[in-house]
Amino acid sequence: MKNNRRIKRKFRQTIYGNKQEVMTLLCPVREREWLNGWNYKMIYSESGFAEKGCIFETDNDFGSYKWVMTKYDINDYKIQFVKFIQDEMIVIIDIDLLDNDEKMIYCDITYTFTAINDNVIDKMHQDNREESFEEHMKLWENSMNYYLKNGSMLK
Repeated sequence: MKNNRRIKRKFRQTIYGNKQEVMTLLCPVREREWLNGWNYKMIYSESGFAEKGCIFETDNDFGSYKWVMTKYDINDYKIQFVKFIQDEMIVIIDIDLLDNDEKMIYCDITYTFTAINDNVIDKMHQDNREESFEEHMKLWENSMNYYLKNGSMLK
């Protein structure tokens, strides 16, 4: 098995809110409120919102993806998604919300990209360079902070 089949990227966001309110925004339904361009189709959820076992699909300029929420721990403020990119890659996304002070938290995010066939290994490395990943994470951080401060989406 090739070692270059997997990439791990980590980023720490600083979010100006508390863990409870941020946790509720990390939901396929609620992301429409604060993340510009986010669109999804719910496939399965007992509650209609984020929960362990929730399955949804996104379709955007980058492609069509299926997602499974494999962890949604409201006591420890941890979330995990598994994102399936058909015939190319599986991405595991771990999110851990950590206290900093009463008005600010850290959101530690780890993406683990795994190519499921040899033909996409180079593309996976090219598309998920550190700079691109950090840019994506900063956009997400800025969008959430803007929403928490203003109650509206950053355009």
